[in-house]
Amino acid sequence: MNRKIRTIGLILLMTGQILYGQTTNSTYIIDNSIKSQVDKKVKSFGKITMSSMDFRIYENDSLIINTYSNDKSIENMTMAILESDTINIIGFIGMFAGFGYQITLFKDTCIVRYFAKSDMEIYKLHKNDSLEFGVSVPCVTYKLALSQKPNFKKGKVLEGIIELTSDDYYEVSNGEENKYKVQLTGYFRSSSLENISKNKGDTVKNKKNIGIVVEVEDE
Repeated sequence: MNRKIRTIGLILLMTGQILYGQTTNSTYIIDNSIKSQVDKKVKSFGKITMSSMDFRIYENDSLIINTYSNDKSIENMTMAILESDTINIIGFIGMFAGFGYQITLFKDTCIVRYFAKSDMEIYKLHKNDSLEFGVSVPCVTYKLALSQKPNFKKGKVLEGIIELTSDDYYEVSNGEENKYKVQLTGYFRSSSLENISKNKGDTVKNKKNIGIVVEVEDE
């Protein structure tokens, strides 16, 4: 069966809202050899840089979408914000309903979470939780490789590869509850780091939106 999904993408930079609840920090690696892989998967159009993702989505333990199989990575935008000694990198596909990853980068360690968001209260992390508009999901496994040591200064650009497998989470739609899990590989080159702490009135809960259009074909 052919499936074609056309989505208007919208990155919602909500650092304080997406990454709620901490998980164990892990180290990341510096590997300059990944730059060639990133170059193949990341495209630039003038001043706009488009990163990309591959993913498998499982519904009730059955594979329902697999972009790895057709070798057509899905374009997405990646943004990075600097707050003191912490960098948040967010890649997002979707508009009012979408998903992505958030990387919180410290000097030598990082925290990675998968997230999904909707304009309706349909998500919950645990089976007995209340429904919410979005869910921040810990990763069962993740691996982050950066092409060079990050420089925690405004204007710098980060590039790398993130591989993750999310924990289970739940979606309730039309009275039907389903369990989901996602495997994802993101190839990213961020926008220049923005230091939001220096802008008067800004907090980590402020939002910045950028719209894009992507297409997914799953055969």
